[in-house]
Amino acid sequence: MWSRIVRIVGILVFLVVLVIGIEFATVNSAPVTVNYFIGTLSLPLSLVVVCAFTVGVLLTLLVGATVVLPLRLRAAGLRRDVAAREYEIERLRKNDAPRA
Repeated sequence: MWSRIVRIVGILVFLVVLVIGIEFATVNSAPVTVNYFIGTLSLPLSLVVVCAFTVGVLLTLLVGATVVLPLRLRAAGLRRDVAAREYEIERLRKNDAPRA
C-alpha cells in the first residue's frame, strides 16, 4: 500500500518538476553570450543555468565522494573487527563454561 502511494507521489513530483522545467526553458529562452578561455558561445539562458547547476551538482558529488567514501570504508572495516572480536568472546565464553 505505502509503496504504491510513494510511487504515485514520486510520479507527481516528477511531473511537477518537468512542467516547471519546461516553463523555465520557455520563459528564459533569450540567448546570452558565454565567454570562456578559448572563445565565446551564444546559448539560451535556460541552458546556461541548467549546465551551471549540473556542473555544481557533479562537483559536489565528486567532493562528497572523496570525503564520504574513505569514512564508509573505515566504518566497514571497524564493523568487521567488532564482529570478529564478538565471535572470539563468544568462543572463549563457551570454552570457559563450567563442566558438569
